[in-house]
Amino acid sequence: MKYSFTKINIQAPFPTTACGHSCQTVLLNEFHDPLYVRVFSFKNDDLWIIHYSLDLLAFDLEHRDLLEEKLKEHYKDDHIRVITSTTHTHYANSVRDPKYVEYLFDLLLKETVKMEYRDVEDVTASYQRIHSTAVGKSRISGYETNNEMLCLIRFYQKENNFFNIVTYNCHPTILKAETPYFSAEYPGYVLKKLEDTYPESDFTFFQGAAGDISSRFVRDGQDYEALTKLGDALFSQIISLMNEEAERKPLKFTYKEVPIEYDHEFTPIDLSKIRSDLSEREMETIRLGQIERQKLENKASEIFSSLIRKALIVSLDIACVKFIFFPNEIFSKYMDYIDLNHEILLSYSNGYGPYVLPIDFEYITYEMFTDTLTRKTKEKIIEILQTI
Repeated sequence: MKYSFTKINIQAPFPTTACGHSCQTVLLNEFHDPLYVRVFSFKNDDLWIIHYSLDLLAFDLEHRDLLEEKLKEHYKDDHIRVITSTTHTHYANSVRDPKYVEYLFDLLLKETVKMEYRDVEDVTASYQRIHSTAVGKSRISGYETNNEMLCLIRFYQKENNFFNIVTYNCHPTILKAETPYFSAEYPGYVLKKLEDTYPESDFTFFQGAAGDISSRFVRDGQDYEALTKLGDALFSQIISLMNEEAERKPLKFTYKEVPIEYDHEFTPIDLSKIRSDLSEREMETIRLGQIERQKLENKASEIFSSLIRKALIVSLDIACVKFIFFPNEIFSKYMDYIDLNHEILLSYSNGYGPYVLPIDFEYITYEMFTDTLTRKTKEKIIEILQTI
């Protein structure tokens, strides 16, 4: 087996807006901390996995598919499988800027083909998981999920821990929406501390099922000082896991992908169910959601033609755990449909789509106003999650 890892700075060399909040309309060119894509790759005789973890809000399926196609052409190898994930930071260069997307795609392709591989033998991997609200918890008043999970996957060659994957499911929105600079937010902060602490190891980050989870009820501010406070708490928990012994299993890759067709509808929302105990921020976002919903309904025929119709769900089983990569902002409730002892549900991977609320969800939230997936589509999603 061969292994490679690289970290590429993906900051735009020209001003763009940030991407993640509707108020982010000002062109910015100041980076508080670097934006990276972390690329790891494992290759054996019958499978070549290349995974990108980008400090971006999203990376669409069309460009993922094109990247895989170009790499297959370059290497003349049909065994290549590309998986793209984003940390979902709301303070990165805008993926709605076509100039930046073109720049980014060319950069990814150029730097990927420069990656150098080394032989790794008898590789083992371990999987650890704890419940953690160090950075975030349910952002919906009165609704507790208990699915906030911090996971650590460690890769070893003999006793050498050469690579690690951190997964956590919480929106990187500690900073306020009007932040006047770009930032990799808490994932970037935590990864930098891990890289400094373990300079001989590589690290990457996968964002989990964070549709309903943020720092709203955990943070005590929305500046970088508040970010470091929560990031330090998460970092401490990761260090504790790094210091524990965990069962290792021989590394073995099994890759599956399942395309799914999305059906959409505008389900009426009963606004009389809005709770009286919501926070001011929740009420504000509900008002914004109503505006967005009205825009959608006013242009229903146009909007329906532009909504995502196809998505790709991918699983990568590495023996000690199976990763399930899902594109949408899926609620953590969907983690109840998988075996958390052996599986991890990830969001913002291989494309991007709006929120996926649980079936028959009773809480009126901002996310509900942009969730247009039919019940039948959600049932199909559950079936795929359970069988992929």
